[in-house]
Amino acid sequence: ASIERVEQVGSTFRVHTRDSLTGEPLAVEADEVIAATGFQCPLRDLTSLGVSVFGQSRLPSMTAHFESATVPGLYFAGTIGQGVPGLRRFGIGPNSGAVHGARYNARLLVRDLATRHLGLEIPRPSIAPAKLVGYLLDEVSSAPELWNQQGFLARAVIRAADGSTRDEGIVPLADWVDRSGPDGVAVAVETDERGAIHPVAYRRSAGRVSGESPLPPHPLHDFRTADHQRLMSEVVSAFAGSP
Repeated sequence: ASIERVEQVGSTFRVHTRDSLTGEPLAVEADEVIAATGFQCPLRDLTSLGVSVFGQSRLPSMTAHFESATVPGLYFAGTIGQGVPGLRRFGIGPNSGAVHGARYNARLLVRDLATRHLGLEIPRPSIAPAKLVGYLLDEVSSAPELWNQQGFLARAVIRAADGSTRDEGIVPLADWVDRSGPDGVAVAVETDERGAIHPVAYRRSAGRVSGESPLPPHPLHDFRTADHQRLMSEVVSAFAGSP
C-alpha cells in the first residue's frame, strides 16, 4: 500500500493509505508515526575498488550467487542481497531485504564458497524415480527456503551422467533458468498476479529451460494431492522415467 497523508486527530494520528492492487483507501489509527527517510548501503570505499552500484540505495550489482558483477571474488551477505532481483515474475521480488529471506541466501552463499574456493564436495544424494514426485511436492508444500524466498530460490534435481537422479539442493531460480546444464527440473513457490500461491516447475531439457509448468493452488497450500501428483509426474517423466 502507499501512504497518501498523515493527519493528527487529537492525541493520535490517522494514516491514509491506498491499496497498491485494488486502489481502495484505508485509514489506520496510530499512536505514533515514524517517517523513514530511506536507506543506503554502507559500501564505504568499495566503489573505488571497482564495485558498481545502482539505484537510490546504491546496492552493489551482483550475480545470482551474490558475487560482485564487476569485482570477481568479492561476495556480499545479509540484507544487501536484495541487490539480486531474481526473475521478478508478476513484479514480485524476493524477501532478501528482510532477515527471513536473507538467511536462506546466506546458506546458499556458504555452500557456493565451500565448493568454488575451498574444494569441498557437497553431497548430492540420489533419488529413486518412485520417490521423486513425492519429494518435490513435499518441498513446495513445506520447504522454508521456497516459502520465504518465493520465486527466487528453488529445489533442483538433475539427471546425472550415470543416469541417476540427483538432488542439486537449493539453487537461485534465475540462474537455473538462464544457465545451461544437464536435464532436470527446479520447483519453486510463486504468487501470481491474482495473489494465488502455487508451485511452478521449470524443466530443463537439451541444456535449456524452455518454459514453466504451473501447478494449481490449494486452499491449505498442501500440494500433495492426487491432482498435483499427476501433474508433477508429467513434468518429471521426460528425464527421470515414470515414478
